[in-house]
Amino acid sequence: MNATRRLGRLMPWVAGVAALGALWIWADRLLPGTGSGALLVVGPEECDLNERACVAVLPSGGQVLLDLEPRPMPTLKPLAVTLQLTGQDPEWVELDLTGVEMYMGFNRTRLERVEPGRYRGEAVLPVCASEAMTWAATVLPEGEAEPGQVQFRFVTRR
Repeated sequence: MNATRRLGRLMPWVAGVAALGALWIWADRLLPGTGSGALLVVGPEECDLNERACVAVLPSGGQVLLDLEPRPMPTLKPLAVTLQLTGQDPEWVELDLTGVEMYMGFNRTRLERVEPGRYRGEAVLPVCASEAMTWAATVLPEGEAEPGQVQFRFVTRR
């Protein structure tokens, strides 16, 4: 009888925890801007920016094309950045360059609109003590981290 009474007191707590877990999973999957689909990552195995411009297709149907020159990408020298967006036309775009394995400081450059959907600017990659460094170039329309943003990853070598 005593065990039944304890189980009766415990059941509302178990049901409450289960309901909170279900609510968390539901919100993560269904609410906009959440879940794993918010950031589209293009890795070097899919397209290498050291070899050519890379294109990513957004879930909304638009495309993002990123080109960094010269190739292979040097450190501590200016890189010409060209970006093309289809399906979006913000006034300006920021490109955030961050180290994947190691924090390399704040490195964000603003790309200016040269015509609808086309942006240009200049960026510089800091030098890394490692032999190879993986970088993430994240496209931020008007500086905002919005759903559908794209991150291109690439590797530089000394």
